[in-house]
Amino acid sequence: MTSKLRIAIVGGGITGLACAIAFSRDAPDLEVDIYEGTSSFGTVGAGIGMWPRIWEIMEFLGLTEAFRRQEVVTPGTDAYFTYRLSNRPQGVLAGDTPVGVMTYHRADVLQVLLEHIPSHYGKHFSKRLATYHDDSEHDRVTLHFTDGTSATCDLLVGTDGIKSVVRATMYSRLAENARSEGVPPERVQRLLDYIQPSFSGEVVYRQIITREDLEKAFPNHPSLTGPTVYMAEHSLIITYPISQGRAFSTGAFKGYPGRSGSQYEGPWVRDATADELRTQFAGYEVAAQAVLDLMVEPSMWAINVVDGLPTYTSGRVVLLGDSAHAMRPHQGSGAGQGIEDGLVLTSLLASPLTTRKTLTAALDAYDAVRRPRAQTVLQRSREMGELCYLERPWGDFDKNLATISDSELRDAQRKARMKHAFEDSAKELFGWAWYGSALTQRQQALEILKDKLATEECARA
Repeated sequence: MTSKLRIAIVGGGITGLACAIAFSRDAPDLEVDIYEGTSSFGTVGAGIGMWPRIWEIMEFLGLTEAFRRQEVVTPGTDAYFTYRLSNRPQGVLAGDTPVGVMTYHRADVLQVLLEHIPSHYGKHFSKRLATYHDDSEHDRVTLHFTDGTSATCDLLVGTDGIKSVVRATMYSRLAENARSEGVPPERVQRLLDYIQPSFSGEVVYRQIITREDLEKAFPNHPSLTGPTVYMAEHSLIITYPISQGRAFSTGAFKGYPGRSGSQYEGPWVRDATADELRTQFAGYEVAAQAVLDLMVEPSMWAINVVDGLPTYTSGRVVLLGDSAHAMRPHQGSGAGQGIEDGLVLTSLLASPLTTRKTLTAALDAYDAVRRPRAQTVLQRSREMGELCYLERPWGDFDKNLATISDSELRDAQRKARMKHAFEDSAKELFGWAWYGSALTQRQQALEILKDKLATEECARA
């Protein structure tokens, strides 16, 4: 039955394309169509990192050789993130990650994925979803597009990003059903609240700068040796190499405590000025200021999130990536979590246990594995941001990082305790990305599906 399933992927970004490649590897007989709302496949943002867990998936999908051609290979450059306490003229090393990350330009990642999409998969452009209808009586989903056309499928995979129409339709229908069943109005409203993403309380100023310009402006700059985070109160500046080391993705993050969970007023992305940037990030160490000086044409991005969905699936529709769990970028894991979503979903669709009759049970197994995991990463990304914004303690270090003096940091023992406390705190929040296998989730999902089907069979007997 699996070979007859028709899959519609709505959204042709990194999550959608990676999911399509996973389908081609594990379940090559699926009939797959990709619907993209714009005139071509594209991605938003500059840089992307791959931690060991995601690199393992790339190996599983047979993509590592293609990605190695895009790696940063610059003499003297490592891939370990360095963190600096930078709220003073001369910054201080706070710690390093114990494992490396591979960093890429998002356009390069997209190109690798496009090169591996099977030619027989349907690719449909300028197909912006307006709504869908899940017809449980006939076991099919009908997609309605804004251009007046429609299409049908057995399973709708929503990878249409933070402003997901798939999520909006799903939660509108869940709310309608709840209202008709007499659910209290406040619970109905909670379902409706999941339609719109919420403001994280953070914005980021972004620009790509060249290695040549940074070397010219500051020959021994800390960022030239690898990914670096400069930390200060309620803000941070991050740099990491992309495009084979020829450029750096730079981001200057500003937090506004107390505004998390609100609705952001104004455009999510706008042009900014160098003067605005210097005003927002005054007081940083000299090296960080040198990065800001090179950001002469920054753009400002409001960081919005999709947090705490009570389900990633309804009927024959499933959410993946940012449509399900758009998160803050402080663990560099948003795209990676979408890739893990696709890996788990594929393992279930490839299983002989999954038929048209058991499809919804398979989607329940996906939700049981991926939702707790992704929401944990979402929460830890928020906490990692608080750690770098000096808004939460660094372990048992007993000094206020926002006000600690230079003379206190000249004490070697205190400095060593600070570094140890930061690295322990980061490991506690971030260790999931460094250690363990993402592939184990495949087996977990299959075991859940097997147990669920066995329980249903016993109930029928």
